Amino acid sequence: MIRTGYPFYGQDVGILVFSTTTPRIPGDAGNALSFPYPVCYQIVEGGFADLIDGSPQIRRNLLNAIEALKAKGISAVVGDCGLMSLYQRDMAAESGLITAASSLCQIPLIWQLIGKKGKIGIITGHSELLKEAHLLQSGWTPEIPLVIQGMEDEAHFEEIVIKGGHALKPELMEQDVRRACRKLQERDGDLRAVLIECSNLATFSRMVRDETGLPVFDLIGAADLVAHSVCPRNFSPA
Repeated sequence: MIRTGYPFYGQDVGILVFSTTTPRIPGDAGNALSFPYPVCYQIVEGGFADLIDGSPQIRRNLLNAIEALKAKGISAVVGDCGLMSLYQRDMAAESGLITAASSLCQIPLIWQLIGKKGKIGIITGHSELLKEAHLLQSGWTPEIPLVIQGMEDEAHFEEIVIKGGHALKPELMEQDVRRACRKLQERDGDLRAVLIECSNLATFSRMVRDETGLPVFDLIGAADLVAHSVCPRNFSPA
C-alpha cells in the first residue's frame, strides 16, 4: 500500500545542507547526481562554523530540518557537513529516523571490518575543527586509533571549501586530495583504511583508493547504507 498524506513521493533519503553557493560536483552529497536513487534536500539554517563547538540554536535548527523532512515522508537522513556529527545521537534519537549525520558514523563499523588492527586514517576539511566531541558522538572510542589529516593547508581546497569560493577546478581539488593522501601515509605506516570526513571530497574516493591502496569510506557510502536499510532491493519472485 502506498503511504498517503505527502506532497510528493518516491524519495526515501533526505540530505541536510547549509545554504551555501559553492559548486557541488558529482560525488559530493550536495549534487543529486551523486546518488542512484532520488533524494530530497532540506536547508539547515546556519553554517559549518556553528558546528565547531555547537549551540542549542544549531542543534534546534538541525532537528527542525529533520522534522521538515519527516513531514515529507522521508525515512532516512544524511548530513552533508561532517561537523553535523556533533549531534549524531540527538538527530537519530529525537527524530526516530535512520540517521547518518556524517561519514564519521562509520568509524565503529570500519574498526570491525579491519579486524580491530592497525589504524584508521581520516581526511578532514580542517584538522583543528574536528574535535573529540564530534568523534565521540559518532561512536568512536579511544581504543580505536585514528590518524587525522586536514585539508586546511591545501590551497584550492581552502579557497573553495573553507573560504566559500566559486571557481572550483576539479583537477586542482584532486591534486590537493592526492597530496593529503601522501601526507597521511607518511605520518603513519600502519593505516588499514581511509575515511573521508569532508563530503565535498567523496568525488575523489576512487583516486584515494588508487593512491593509497587502502579501503576507502565516505559519505556516499554511508548514504547508500541507510538508503538500503529503508528501501532494500526486492528479490522476491514476481
